[in-house]
Amino acid sequence: MNVEDLKVELKKLIVEECDVDVESDDIRDNEFLIGPDSRLDLDSLDALSISLEVKRRFGKHIDSGNETRLALTSVDKLAAFIVAD
Repeated sequence: MNVEDLKVELKKLIVEECDVDVESDDIRDNEFLIGPDSRLDLDSLDALSISLEVKRRFGKHIDSGNETRLALTSVDKLAAFIVAD
């Protein structure tokens, strides 16, 4: 799967797992997913849901460390985290 296809999958994952009122196509690659700057209004439970589903679908573990938490900043960062070795 190339990175652009991965980003499409991640956006769908976010919409499905977090039940946001946004179409997956409307999520920008670089917009904040979580926190006060996020228009998606995702919280820590949403972050946990995304993390668990990323682990299940892609085999990448997102733990509580700063480096991996940064993966949840945006779709761009999450895709880069998944494809990184």
